[in-house]
Amino acid sequence: MTDKEIRHLGKTELLSILRDQEAELEQLRSQISKLQSKIEEQTIQMDKCGSIAEASLQVNQVFQAAQAAADQYLANVREKEAGADEAARRMESEAQKRAEAKIQDTEMRCKQLEAESRKKAVAYWTALQVQLDQFYRSHEGLEEMLKASGFNVQIPNRNETDTK
Repeated sequence: MTDKEIRHLGKTELLSILRDQEAELEQLRSQISKLQSKIEEQTIQMDKCGSIAEASLQVNQVFQAAQAAADQYLANVREKEAGADEAARRMESEAQKRAEAKIQDTEMRCKQLEAESRKKAVAYWTALQVQLDQFYRSHEGLEEMLKASGFNVQIPNRNETDTK
């Protein structure tokens, strides 16, 4: 409506238009209020989504940090295990060398003891042979005396002991 048309209207018509305008205004205010509520709800939801996304990112970062720590721990364990394996191999090698040296030393000592024992045995048997020879010579009549007494004893001759 133009200004001219409005001036030609009566008070009741103007009041009726005014009431219609007020009703429409009230309806628009109500609609604005509802739309503002929806906007606030959407803003809250978007904030929540943002918060959830941020929380998700933070949780993801925590998981990434935990994974990195676990990877570092496993790398350290593997490194220490490799070092321990190397140390064990080195210790085993050293122990093997010491054992071989002790075995060689023991074998050498055994050979020396065996040689000494053989020398002592030969010396003992040689000395015993000399003593037996002296005993036989000093007791030439012993065999006949024992036979006469009823004992059957045979004393070996020097020639018999030499052949053995």
